This record gives sequence, C-alpha cells and structure tokens, in this order.
Amino acid sequence: MSSKPKFQVLGAALSTTTWDGSPVTISPPDGVTMPQTTNGSMVLAYQNNATMNNNGKLALTSGGSQPIFLSVQALLMQPSILVQNWGANNLNITNISPAAATPIWLEAFGPGLPGQKPVPLPIGTPIKLSPTAVAQGNSSPNWMQLILTSNTSNLTVLSIIGGPEISGSNAYVIALNSSFGNTGPGTGNPAPQGYYATAGGNSYSLEFNWSSSAVYVANMSPSTAAQATVQMISL
Repeated sequence: MSSKPKFQVLGAALSTTTWDGSPVTISPPDGVTMPQTTNGSMVLAYQNNATMNNNGKLALTSGGSQPIFLSVQALLMQPSILVQNWGANNLNITNISPAAATPIWLEAFGPGLPGQKPVPLPIGTPIKLSPTAVAQGNSSPNWMQLILTSNTSNLTVLSIIGGPEISGSNAYVIALNSSFGNTGPGTGNPAPQGYYATAGGNSYSLEFNWSSSAVYVANMSPSTAAQATVQMISL
C-alpha cells in the first residue's frame, strides 16, 4: 500500500526564515516570511538557479489575499521582476517547484525595509553602489536626470522608487548590459515583465520632474557584479 502524500500549506513552509529582503536562496519546500512590507511599491527579484532544466514555481501569500503564483523559468540569466504594493501586510514566499533540485534566489527592495541603510544620494556628485547597496536623496522641484552606469559588461540591475504613482506604481527597474537589448520607453520594444527599461549598453538615463521628492536607488545586481555609478543632476 502506498503511503499517504504529504501536503504543504502555502505560506507556511516546512522551514521558514524571517526575511528582511536581503539576498537568499530557497529550495523546495522551504520559504521565507517578511513580517511587514512597506505600504508602497516594493520590488521583488527572483531567479531560478537550477543547473538542470527544471522550471520552478513560487507561491506568494500576504494577509488574507489570494496567493500569487510565479513561474520561474530555468536557465534564464537575468532576474525576473515583480513590482507590488502589499499594503504593509506580511509576505510569505514558498518554493513549490516540483523538482527538489530547483533552488530559487530572491531579493527585495523598498524604502524603509529593515536592515537597509541608505547612503546619501546628492545632486551633482556621482556615487558608487555595490550590489545590495541602496542610496536615497531628494530631488529639486524641477526637471532632473538620473544617470546609471556600469564600468563592466556584466548584467547590472537597478531599481528606482520615487515620484507620483503611475498605474499604481512608482518603481522603475532598469537593467544595463541586458541580453534583451534596448527596450522600454522610446525604443519601440516592450521591456520584459516587471522592468521599466533595459539597455544593451552599460549606461541609461532617466529624466523626471517629481517636485521635491525622495529618490531611492537600489543596486539589485548579482553579488558577483561590479559597483554601479549613480548620478543625479538638476537640469
């Protein structure tokens, strides 16, 4: 007689770790729990690190809302992105991939998350941001430009949060040295899901007028990536 199958409750993984958004890798059926999210746009990056062609799957639950299921493609060299506002509720993420050898890497960013210590983002002076580092400054009440640069040919992923919400979000995720080439506004090519834009080269500029608003920038690149240069200038 076959044994009875074991069932797992979504959001209550067999091994649950309290999570502050820092990079972490979970294998099925493990998960992480963020006790409280921000009450605004948060950026979640996730990538399937399986060496075999194992497609993965994540289950996300928050408060009493319906779960979000994310398919995580195998052998994809660029993180997938989800921008979401969980309204200051908790967030549980469980790896429910069918194959055991399907580790999935996670990282989350948003202003005010515990454990983050933003460095100042001044106007006119470029700064260096290492992977997982964040910066925050205030824009002037006029048109501004944010210049993002990588000094290598390696994939570099940066997220910017600030200004008014557009379609419910005020987050902009941009990839440099992307295999998708130039996508996003002004290119005629739609950006990959979750991204605002990608650049085939090593630089990108974002122009905006957010009045006197906080501008938050996070380097979401893999830990093996080099520092990125960020400069905010007043036009």
